[in-house]
Amino acid sequence: MAEYFSRMALVVLLIALVIACGLVGGIGNPLDVALIRDGIAARAASPLSTEMGLFLNYAGGVIATIGLGLVAAIVLWRRDQVRLAITIVTITIVGRLLVEAVKLSVHRARPALDAHPVTLHSLSFPSGHAANSMIVFPLLALVFAHPGHRVPWVAFGVFTSLIIGASRSLIGVHWPSDVVAGWAIGAAWLIATWPLAARLVPVEPQHDVVGGHRSAVGEV
Repeated sequence: MAEYFSRMALVVLLIALVIACGLVGGIGNPLDVALIRDGIAARAASPLSTEMGLFLNYAGGVIATIGLGLVAAIVLWRRDQVRLAITIVTITIVGRLLVEAVKLSVHRARPALDAHPVTLHSLSFPSGHAANSMIVFPLLALVFAHPGHRVPWVAFGVFTSLIIGASRSLIGVHWPSDVVAGWAIGAAWLIATWPLAARLVPVEPQHDVVGGHRSAVGEV
């Protein structure tokens, strides 16, 4: 019970952070504007930073992240872990729909302090790249990593999301507050929904064995 309340308290704090970013971020926030200008200067000083930002733009995009979630679900389905596969897909897709709902609610325009290296027509708040990657990468680490190795793999997933989110401000397509809100939404959604998947994850990872048989430990 204490764990449940701790988890929910963290979710509430993350949602409060999202609300704060929505209220004070954007063109009227001097810090947001200053950081976007720093990104413009960094891109002007080093074209490589733009190339890296564009690479991460695709790596953290909706096609890559949701596609990765679907591939993971197919792998789980083939392992006869059907309920877990459906849960992973549901967490991934509903999380994305939640981001789109917030975008429509806040309706914040993207930064327009310089020409973007990519053409975008969607709204700015929150960053879908930050949210998607914060949901999918740690989620897959939790599902597929050996229980004894989950912490470093989850940390790697979170780190990857942080890099992807930061790149969105670097290339000038998101205010930094958009990115922070995206991370917060993704983390809140993952924390709130992970228990649904956790009870379906095998205690030990499954391995194919000689003779074509599969370990029965933790099969769903």
